Amino acid sequence: MIIINNSSMIPVYEQIVNQVKQNIVDGKLKEGDALPSIRGLSKDLKISALTVKKAYDILEADGLCRRFKVRVRLCWG
Repeated sequence: MIIINNSSMIPVYEQIVNQVKQNIVDGKLKEGDALPSIRGLSKDLKISALTVKKAYDILEADGLCRRFKVRVRLCWG
């Protein structure tokens, strides 16, 4: 579960990236686990879908997830 702190100085997209990375380290997310859809997460967190997309793009660039047609899945080594 991702929780956004609106009073934080850390941008929302970075909060998402940091929490996903921490969930991987903690073993809460494993290789092949699906991340929430961009629209679904943006709706749940009441934020812009573009913010979630930016976070997912960073995770993908870091090699932590891969985007498929319907959902995003973790795909790190």
